[in-house]
Amino acid sequence: MKKIFILTILLFTALISCNKSEKLKIIVPAGAPALSQIYLQDSGKYDVDIVNGPDPLVAAFGSESHDFIFAPTNLGAKVYNNGIQYKFIAAVTFGNYYLASTLDNFKIEDLQNKEIICFGKNATSDIVLNYVLDGNSIQADIIYVDSLDMANSELVIDNDKIILSAEPALSVLKTKVEGISTIDLQAEYAELSGTGSYPQSGVFAKANLEDKIIDDFLNKLEASVEDVNQDAEGTASLAVELDYNFTYDVLVQAISQSNIDFEKAEEVKTSLEYYFNIIMEMNPALVGGKLPDEGFYYS
Repeated sequence: MKKIFILTILLFTALISCNKSEKLKIIVPAGAPALSQIYLQDSGKYDVDIVNGPDPLVAAFGSESHDFIFAPTNLGAKVYNNGIQYKFIAAVTFGNYYLASTLDNFKIEDLQNKEIICFGKNATSDIVLNYVLDGNSIQADIIYVDSLDMANSELVIDNDKIILSAEPALSVLKTKVEGISTIDLQAEYAELSGTGSYPQSGVFAKANLEDKIIDDFLNKLEASVEDVNQDAEGTASLAVELDYNFTYDVLVQAISQSNIDFEKAEEVKTSLEYYFNIIMEMNPALVGGKLPDEGFYYS
């Protein structure tokens, strides 16, 4: 009997140790959001899934398979409005869209009555572009293609075209086409809005996580973002080491153009609601038909 008791205690202790050693799960889209958390990933203390496209993120929200989900802020609002229990805890990227052309001294006025190749019809890329055009009273003919890669290929094929692109793919494009000039849509948006750039991607925490777990994660994420911005070269080297699918030179350039930053939910609420209201005017479905209530924001 004594041996059975001892074995039971040992088994119970082992189970507790196992549970304590389980890693928190993160899912993050490739590109700037993945770069924002790269030093958390490198620590080995988290189970990190890097994915492409929105479908795996939608699935993760629905199944509650991950403790932390990096996703477009509007997607997080949409699933929250549909009753899925994740809280918005921080914004990590503030826009990566650029208009690209080989025109000399390319500026916003050059878009008047021009054709612009755009990807993501009715999505945030399209909404940001139209907000900037409308705010500058620019009339342009927008031609939609199915993907960012297709938009970039249009400029490769015909250097006289004007396209909407995004980092880090834009930095790749610059290795293929000489003399590319860009218009920073984030700077244009900030000037028009008066609220700074738009919080494009954020982090969402499973609602049943303890505050101390979320707060610890936020502290580590903030430190990761700071390291990314202070050491682009070191970050690029680490990204290559972790198979981020971009070359070192492309990553160094892309990091400085990806507007990776860190703001907690309560700090970014005003600019996020401004951004959501723009989306509501153009495509309410992208945020679930209404602004999220106070329960959306972690504090």
